[in-house]
Amino acid sequence: MYNDHVQYENEVLKRLFGSEIPDINELRKNIRMVFLNVHPIWDFNRPVPPNVIYLGQMHLQKERVKKLPEEIELFVNSSVHGFIYMSFGSNVKLSSLPQEKIQIFSKIFSEIPYEVLWKRDGEIPVNLSQNIKISEWFPQSTLLRHPKIKLFITQGGLQSTDEAIFAGVPLIVVPCLGDQWYNAEQYVRHGIGRKLELNNLNEKLLKESIEDVIHNKSYRENVKKLRQIITDQPQTSLEKAVWWTEYVLRHKGAKHLMSPAANLSWLEYYEINFVIFLLGILFLCIISIIFILRLLVTFLFVRDIKIKEN
Repeated sequence: MYNDHVQYENEVLKRLFGSEIPDINELRKNIRMVFLNVHPIWDFNRPVPPNVIYLGQMHLQKERVKKLPEEIELFVNSSVHGFIYMSFGSNVKLSSLPQEKIQIFSKIFSEIPYEVLWKRDGEIPVNLSQNIKISEWFPQSTLLRHPKIKLFITQGGLQSTDEAIFAGVPLIVVPCLGDQWYNAEQYVRHGIGRKLELNNLNEKLLKESIEDVIHNKSYRENVKKLRQIITDQPQTSLEKAVWWTEYVLRHKGAKHLMSPAANLSWLEYYEINFVIFLLGILFLCIISIIFILRLLVTFLFVRDIKIKEN
């Protein structure tokens, strides 16, 4: 599977950059700078080499909030108590999830006093409640910055998470794929939302979670506090990326930033030779102890026999 994936990546590279581009395995050995589109606080503040640069919220800038399409604008503005936005992103198809779980969302959404914008694929349910609007696409970033939004129900994708934090919106997460479980744990750790497991989801739990996140002010306060921490930077993510890119160019690849451990084989990285050496010494010590014990036992046994004979 890995070889097939590498072959596919090489084909894409050659199609985009020409047939002269080196193999991707060779390119990996010449990485001079790595940009991570995540804030270090979201990555547990791990120590990294100086050629690894955290950016975070790269796709978000403090531009003027765009206007919503008229139909959506009328829908959210007509809400008396505000609205909830639910989206599981582009990788999780609701039509592929257990339908009894989807019915739980439909039922609870029809009972709560909030308008609901629900991004989902598939057929529109029969007898859909008037407070629910369904579409296969919504302008998510703009919706999250709307003053009437109360809650974002998400699958926990990183970009959706960034957009919610940037907008200061509390969350309910139902992780389904990849890093979504990790992000869900971070929601709980930072107190910006609640985590629900799809397998254990029921009507009572969903309704209680919605009411808790909306009415408990600590969730919104925590997400705003986290936003202040993340956005309090001397440069925007884009400016930082540009500066470090030019830095690498100015210093002819900036090899001085690379870790000495870069491009080591796993045998060298984990010092397997040294481990084998230590294990060899340990083995010799154990053999020596066993040999000495056997000599001692033999000596005592022979001496005991001689004493009895005398």
